[in-house]
Amino acid sequence: MTFELGLPEIGLGVILLGIIQFLATLWISERLKAELQKGNSVFIEKLRWELKVREQAERVAEYMAIARDLSDQSSPVDYCKTNQLAWELAMWLPEEVYRSLGQALKNPDDETNILSVVVAIRKTLLGESSGNLSQEDIIHHAPGIDNSE
Repeated sequence: MTFELGLPEIGLGVILLGIIQFLATLWISERLKAELQKGNSVFIEKLRWELKVREQAERVAEYMAIARDLSDQSSPVDYCKTNQLAWELAMWLPEEVYRSLGQALKNPDDETNILSVVVAIRKTLLGESSGNLSQEDIIHHAPGIDNSE
């Protein structure tokens, strides 16, 4: 008993093979699109987070620069801006870092000062990617600082 394929059966096989190839191509294409979209979403979210970190770092730096030089002769606008920034920082900085910031501004010592707080806030914002900067590595300008080291 021999089974012969006629022309209609071969044509049907070719059509089925074409459909399978089309569906496989479509499936692979959709998988690639999904992977690319996922990768793009992760990348965009990372960029948003980095922007947020930079904004927070700017706020901290602005606050410290204004608060450090605040005096009885400062304008009411300076006091208002300083309070706004201090309260914003209180909303998101970890408790111990916020307290260290206050101490560094009021009664700095070798252990808790503006530069040690900069390092602590850097670690808070950047986490593991903060590196190993110490307060000795932070650039700082003030009258009387010896820059010849």
